[in-house]
Amino acid sequence: MKILLINPPQQFYPGSEPPAGSIPLGLLYLAAVLDKEGYVVELLDAFITDFKPQKNGDVVTVGMPFSQIEAEIRKREPDIVGISGPFTSQIGNALKVSELAKKVNPNILTVVGGPHVSTVPEEFLKEAKNVDIIVIGEGEYALLEIVKYFEGKKLLNDILGIAYRQNDKVILNDARPFLENLDELPYPAYHLVDMEYYLTNKMGYRSFQKRAISMVTSRGCPFNCCFCSVHLHMGKKFRAHSAEYVLNHIKHVIDKYNVKNVLFEDDNLTFDLKRFETICDGLINYNTKIGWDTPNGVRADHLNKPLLEKMKSSGVINVFVGVESGDQEILDKVICKNLNLDSVVEFAKNAKQIGLKTGAFYIIGFPGEKKENMQQTVNFALMLKRKYDVGMHLFTATPTFGTRLHEQCIANDYLETEISWSSFGSSARHPLGHSLIHTKDFTPQEVKEIAKQALKKYKQLSLINNIKHPQKTLKTIYRQPQLISKYLKNLLS
Repeated sequence: MKILLINPPQQFYPGSEPPAGSIPLGLLYLAAVLDKEGYVVELLDAFITDFKPQKNGDVVTVGMPFSQIEAEIRKREPDIVGISGPFTSQIGNALKVSELAKKVNPNILTVVGGPHVSTVPEEFLKEAKNVDIIVIGEGEYALLEIVKYFEGKKLLNDILGIAYRQNDKVILNDARPFLENLDELPYPAYHLVDMEYYLTNKMGYRSFQKRAISMVTSRGCPFNCCFCSVHLHMGKKFRAHSAEYVLNHIKHVIDKYNVKNVLFEDDNLTFDLKRFETICDGLINYNTKIGWDTPNGVRADHLNKPLLEKMKSSGVINVFVGVESGDQEILDKVICKNLNLDSVVEFAKNAKQIGLKTGAFYIIGFPGEKKENMQQTVNFALMLKRKYDVGMHLFTATPTFGTRLHEQCIANDYLETEISWSSFGSSARHPLGHSLIHTKDFTPQEVKEIAKQALKKYKQLSLINNIKHPQKTLKTIYRQPQLISKYLKNLLS
């Protein structure tokens, strides 16, 4: 028996950031569990392998052509094809891959997992006629049991955390309990892919750091932001690898693959401060010289000055924080972020004194906001940039399936257009895209204009900062040469 795990190509819309990627971490965790159990498992990264942009109107599909994916499936002759569906905006490509698998051999068992199918399982299966089973939530042991079902060793209705069709009816099995002890998971199956291919960035995508890999050290989110769906597929309870596991994992990728930088993709890396400090201490004591980053953002109110100093000593390169709104009332009553903006300013001030590079995430266009609230967020972001050189990463609110924001938009008829998976790609996550939300207080066009003006002012501030600090700018470009085009755009815009 052979299991083939596929990371589909991705689509990019006008206004999107250039393609960026790293190892297909989720699939490597699935593969590791199957490999440990003795199954033959292969991985096809059709997003990164044969990285070819294919334009269709305004939409660019990046990755392996679908004809080549079909040929790969035919050549490898899998019994089961597992397909990653991490983003709602990309789920169409997962559907296409399932169609190709069935075209090659109708007897191939097709399985799809990821956040999108976890939040709308019934709706997805009603549309996805070429998908046999979906995994809801964590997939490592659910997929293992699906493999055993295929072997005739387990009944389908006994597998927790999956959905499937039976006589044209969608069946949702009971939820699978979340893993309590993440340390029982083996390291991702790095040996099943060409790590050097990823680490030397031969693919041509936008790379964050030199010889960098993504790593997730914790799961679950106990917070309650209205726009976030993380707790729907990873639970509300914070669960984490032990500091010892994380440090050994880092040492493993350094020793075996000469990794130089780690991108911690956790949603709550600093939630358990004792664990986080132990990780920092370990990196300092190991004298690993590893660089690390927080691209998903961490909470500013968890980062006091001594901790920031320790983070710097342990190798942190960039510290990104989630702010969301620069209006305290919107944070408290609309987003439910439970964050005091004074702590964000304190973080920015301390980080600048220590010499840390920082960035912050912001979102505008929530129901309950007015244009002046959005402008206050912009003003707050520009103030942090001007005073403390905090990078501004501005987005517009996206009513992701399953979130309170989505429910509110449906209940109050706030959606600009009927929502489908394809709506999300061309919409709100990038600030110059088309927002999906309108209320009596704003239109999508007004949100887009506020974002456009904000980015214009931000570029001006960035240019001024680059001119004031040429040595710092050159040092940053040396570490991240892919930023040259960004600096040139700021200079010419």
